[in-house]
Amino acid sequence: MVQEELPEYSIDEIRSGSDHLETIIKLGDSNSATLGFLPDGAFRRLGDEGRILGFIIKDVGCVGYILYDTNRHRVKLTHLCVDKQWQGRGIAKLLIKKLKEITSHLYGILLSCRRDYELDGMWASLGFVSIYERPGKSKEGSILTEWWLNYGHPDLLTTLAQQKIESRISVAIDANIFYDLTDHETIDEESKESKVLMSDWLANEIELCLTDEIKNEINRNQDETQRKKLRTIANSFTFLSCTQENFEQACQAIRKFFPNNMSDSDASDLRQLARVIASSIKISFFITRDKRLLNIEEEIYNDHSLLIIHPIDFIIRLDELCREAEYQPVRLAGTNIEKKRVQSGKVDLIINLFLNHAQGERKVEFRKNIRNFLSNPEQFECFIIIRQEDPIILIIYDKSDNEELKIPILRIRDTKLTSTLLRHCIFQSFFSAACEKRQFTRVTDTYLDEQVTIALQEDSFIKTQDGWLRANLAIVDDADSIASYLSYICSKSPKNYGHYSSFVDVLINKSSLSNSDWMADIERILYPAKIIDADISNFIIPIKAWWAKDLFDQELAADVLWGAKEDLALKREVVYYCAKRSIQAPGRILWYVSKAGSESHNLHKLGAIRACSILDEIIIGKPKDLYKKFRRYGIYTFDDIRQSTKDNLDKNIMAIKFSHTELFKNPIKLHEIENILKRKISVQTSSKITAEEFVLLYNEGSLFTIDQ
Repeated sequence: MVQEELPEYSIDEIRSGSDHLETIIKLGDSNSATLGFLPDGAFRRLGDEGRILGFIIKDVGCVGYILYDTNRHRVKLTHLCVDKQWQGRGIAKLLIKKLKEITSHLYGILLSCRRDYELDGMWASLGFVSIYERPGKSKEGSILTEWWLNYGHPDLLTTLAQQKIESRISVAIDANIFYDLTDHETIDEESKESKVLMSDWLANEIELCLTDEIKNEINRNQDETQRKKLRTIANSFTFLSCTQENFEQACQAIRKFFPNNMSDSDASDLRQLARVIASSIKISFFITRDKRLLNIEEEIYNDHSLLIIHPIDFIIRLDELCREAEYQPVRLAGTNIEKKRVQSGKVDLIINLFLNHAQGERKVEFRKNIRNFLSNPEQFECFIIIRQEDPIILIIYDKSDNEELKIPILRIRDTKLTSTLLRHCIFQSFFSAACEKRQFTRVTDTYLDEQVTIALQEDSFIKTQDGWLRANLAIVDDADSIASYLSYICSKSPKNYGHYSSFVDVLINKSSLSNSDWMADIERILYPAKIIDADISNFIIPIKAWWAKDLFDQELAADVLWGAKEDLALKREVVYYCAKRSIQAPGRILWYVSKAGSESHNLHKLGAIRACSILDEIIIGKPKDLYKKFRRYGIYTFDDIRQSTKDNLDKNIMAIKFSHTELFKNPIKLHEIENILKRKISVQTSSKITAEEFVLLYNEGSLFTIDQ
């Protein structure tokens, strides 16, 4: 159906003295059966506060309006009304768009609407999703549905979602797959195909994600009890977020693949697919059994690099996908990777290799910037990462700001090592910033490659007006103190730090401290911060020097001829295999590097706690099963694991997955450990220590001076 073109119009703020206000009041009164009664005085008060938008058509007058208020960083929509003669022409959508523009600094729009008004399709078409329902106040026992339009600003939940999926293949599932997974009574061939996705062996390989459109699908269920049950189940999944602008663009881009006259089901399918395409989390697979969606797979893949795939076809391809995992760490022994300062004579080479032609960057502008950076060495540090004389990454630090480390240039060239090197460079950047007592790192390069922006998002960088921002707090303290510190930083600086104020409410909520997964995620986001009163376990774990040098200790690697080529510990997330021990995740690890073995040449470095890591996951299983699961982490061969079990392949062993490792400046010898803890401790096996003991040891060895 072709929408009739609107005459000349404007959307204006209607104040109490406006001639249009009386029209709006009459329009509201005539529609009070669905809008609810509002006294004239309330209209005039909101007009005085600038909370009414009128849709004004030239030579006609006001034919629609929005009435709203704001609280708790969100818009509360009270009225959205369009004169019946002007409905069906997109006026409501234009009013919502205008409201978004003038409230873009807030989180989104919330409204309540009675379920029996049957306006669900309208709200969904405007981009709203049904998030909750509650009893209304009417005598008829009506139900109010809460609708939410998310502006897509990064927040705690989206950041935690990003952290959660960092090491897995993220896939979006269609509504029909979701219903198959939640229906435990129906067992037919189609549902069996979907239920394969919940197999135990897949748990560490894939992350099943939903879009907000599932909430609208659930809302269409006529059974109130079922709706409540399905909402609870849906909340256990990872949700994909997107900005409203990107969502609307994706809707327009794929509209041609759907019928002119769409049913409610068609419209829901379109919105669901659009939200996957627009997601801030990179999604490569959309799993569905819907034949109509599977029939447009080729076109969607060509236009949006999204593969629409049947669950069985996805399972068949999964092994191949795992072998091609993008973030596979690469062992550096025998390679020649170096970090070098850029020399002035290399400017032309740098320009030719790292100019971003694809995004329209001008060579003269890039050259001018590079020369400016090189001519101010006190402010700027310019590096290239080289492998066998081939530059792979260009990164420039701006150290003019005491609060944050700025990175005006972060460029890459596509090689097999690029992804791993890039993530290492990003980690080293914000860790170095913390060591230098800068609380934030900000990437301000306006010509970033897509691979770079994805890597920044995965490392908890937030998109702001001034680039990509990440907190890196060098603080070890209780939650209240960290909350106060964070609140102080956010309030005293006008540099778009406001996003991090959302963490303050979480940290001061005492019930949050017992959620170890949540607290561990916050520590990752604020890394290297440590929340000492959070329910996070702490362990001293012994490790042989031979494995320490490969897993995290570049100083030990430097003592080995074939493993000492450079100072970059590239491996961000790795796995250590050992016998079963009493360890649980999430947690913190202090690594005690033992003297055992043939490392007599560096005995002065051994028999000490040398590093600290985040303990991400503990998995117990047969050696062969664990090797298959973690082979993409690239450190161990199966022979290594077999030898560590003395060929007893039927015996269960433990895989310790850890990340965010910081090498200690001051290794702590065994006698020093015991003096600090004031007790004897065994270093033959893992030892659990208290939070207070962890703090004492961490502060003794840490690379930087900790704020307390």
